[in-house]
Amino acid sequence: MSIFSAFNQLSSKINNAFSNVSSVSSTINNFTSGLNRTTSLIKNFDTSGGFSNTFGQISNIAGSMKNNIGQVDSIISRGGNLAQAGAALRMIGNSAQQVGYNAAPPTRTISKAIISSNITAANDADWRVRISVPTILSQDSVVLAPLVGTNNSMVFPFTPTVLVSNSANYSQVQPVHTNFPYNSYENSQVDAFTITGEFVNESTDDGQYFIAALHFLRSATKMFYGGDDATTGLPPVVCRLSGYGQHVLNDIPVVITNFTTDLPNDVDYIRCVVDGKENFVPSMATITVTATPQYARRSQAKFSLTDFSKGGFVGKPEGFV
Repeated sequence: MSIFSAFNQLSSKINNAFSNVSSVSSTINNFTSGLNRTTSLIKNFDTSGGFSNTFGQISNIAGSMKNNIGQVDSIISRGGNLAQAGAALRMIGNSAQQVGYNAAPPTRTISKAIISSNITAANDADWRVRISVPTILSQDSVVLAPLVGTNNSMVFPFTPTVLVSNSANYSQVQPVHTNFPYNSYENSQVDAFTITGEFVNESTDDGQYFIAALHFLRSATKMFYGGDDATTGLPPVVCRLSGYGQHVLNDIPVVITNFTTDLPNDVDYIRCVVDGKENFVPSMATITVTATPQYARRSQAKFSLTDFSKGGFVGKPEGFV
């Protein structure tokens, strides 16, 4: 009996015996997955050991699927129940994915997200808007050294425009024959902050700081990939946004979700050297950063609206706003 013939008979018998459309659909999907894997092996025979190795793998997949299809056919012929057929169907799915008997799940390690340790980075005497730079990025970095000089943070040198938004989400309930809908509360959220600031570069130091800010934003929007095994696979860093005092931007934990800058053609460019390499930066440029609040579950568990309304979280590490 060919694989395709066995599959067609299996589909017909499952339909007739159990009228379970979802099971048939699942079987078709698993079988198609096996065929797709076979096609992929054929296309890539030259990089996986040649014809003999490729056809050997195809034969193994086809043989395993044929055996499992035969087991399901036998179960149905003997009047087996739906649970038994379902177990056999799962075996077909395992075969299509080349998962053998008693296969153990892959080892999974849980890693803690890297959060900026500069919770108190804001200087009471310096109320400029700033985004803290986690030490894991700035440590031993020649490019980011200028940011270390401003309390390990990216400071907007001129007063930026900051868009602050909070939302309470409701869904409307509209009963028949009523004039006014009812609003059913769903959740609340602190929306993303949009920060737009000017950078004026008139000296080498200004140029190096602009490049450091640009490089930091590029780094903060990337995950840890490759390199040290202790950090491989971790998401982008969590920073802290502060400015204008603790009652305005209160060391808020944020992730950088987007940033833009311009390199205009109607301004002068000045030369600056970073890490021994020559660069040219515009004498005036605009950087726009989108920072989205990132509150940990443990921090949210500590939230109390009564304490919040009294200012109880001002200056605290949770950074509620």
